[in-house]
Amino acid sequence: MPRRYEASVLEAIRRKQYETEYKGVPVLVKPVPEDVPEGSVDPRLYRSMRMLPLLLPFMPKAKKNATVAQRVEMPRKMFAQYKGDYVVTEGVDTRNITVASADGWSVPVRVYRRSGSGQDLPMLVYYHGGGFFGGGVDIVEQMCKVLVSQLDCVVLNVDYRLCPEAHYPQPLDDCWAATRWAFEHAAELGAAKKPLAVSGDSAGGNLAAAVTLRDRQEGTGMVGMQALIYPAVNISGRHTEFYQGTDPALYHVSRRHRRAVEAMYKMMGTLAGQDSGNLLEEVYLQGHLDPEHIYASPLLDDFHALPPTLLAFGEHDFLAFEDFAYARHAAKAGVLLRTIVYRGLGHGFADQIGVMPQAEDLMGEIAAMMREVL
Repeated sequence: MPRRYEASVLEAIRRKQYETEYKGVPVLVKPVPEDVPEGSVDPRLYRSMRMLPLLLPFMPKAKKNATVAQRVEMPRKMFAQYKGDYVVTEGVDTRNITVASADGWSVPVRVYRRSGSGQDLPMLVYYHGGGFFGGGVDIVEQMCKVLVSQLDCVVLNVDYRLCPEAHYPQPLDDCWAATRWAFEHAAELGAAKKPLAVSGDSAGGNLAAAVTLRDRQEGTGMVGMQALIYPAVNISGRHTEFYQGTDPALYHVSRRHRRAVEAMYKMMGTLAGQDSGNLLEEVYLQGHLDPEHIYASPLLDDFHALPPTLLAFGEHDFLAFEDFAYARHAAKAGVLLRTIVYRGLGHGFADQIGVMPQAEDLMGEIAAMMREVL
């Protein structure tokens, strides 16, 4: 299926982007490609969310005594629906493998590389988002294939176990096992025997950051770059020097779009269980890890000896406050950092390949940084 936008829209994003500095962090700002007032929602996104204020009252609320499994049932179904287009349908080979996790579980992994590509390629391991309870490798497959089409590389797409059927440390162990296997079998995959990149969106961004921290702590030297896409970096909610909570009133939103954006915040809060407890803690950790541990809340790390980091999020993302706090802590610690803010976007745009041009643009940014640092 062809993209739902012209090449000129992608070109407009790159032509209009600019570098700035905000609170000590160099930021690459990617404006909405069309000429719209500041604070406006991207017109492609707004078309899908403008009815939210009317629909929100009819969204099912979590039952007072609902189990975690009952609370994730509805958003899990929502996350299972791919909203992008299949823009890369040839020229990329797919191979299915399994990797043994710490407890012997066979972790399904998809491996992508260009048809007829050579050896000693850079490599990236990707962990999908979905709140630890939803999503899947199908949802992010086009992201992986677009990355391979933009950079001759090897990409692994990890089908880690979902919660609440699983719980910490199983999803992290699955991601760690797949990453370690890839690093140790680089030659077999056609990749270079050198540090690789890890990446993920939302909950997958949390897992990518945790894999990076575990790599540092265990001294395995596998991770040479992390690309975090609107990651959940503070499951604990604890305040830090640069994070003092989230205040939707501080988001820069045009008057015309404020009702829709506020409805989006409320919907995401409902999906995240903010009206009935910390769902990410309850669904993922389940009492098996202190939420203030850096594997659960990477924002609470001291940020020493982290690899080059790309951090990307939308200006209207409900995680933007903690993500920018992560950028500030990383910058203060001297991490080689590239922070990208997409104007007019909220959470969950990156897997909408072919629909949201910013998703394809972001894959290009990740490819560019991989060329530079790997």
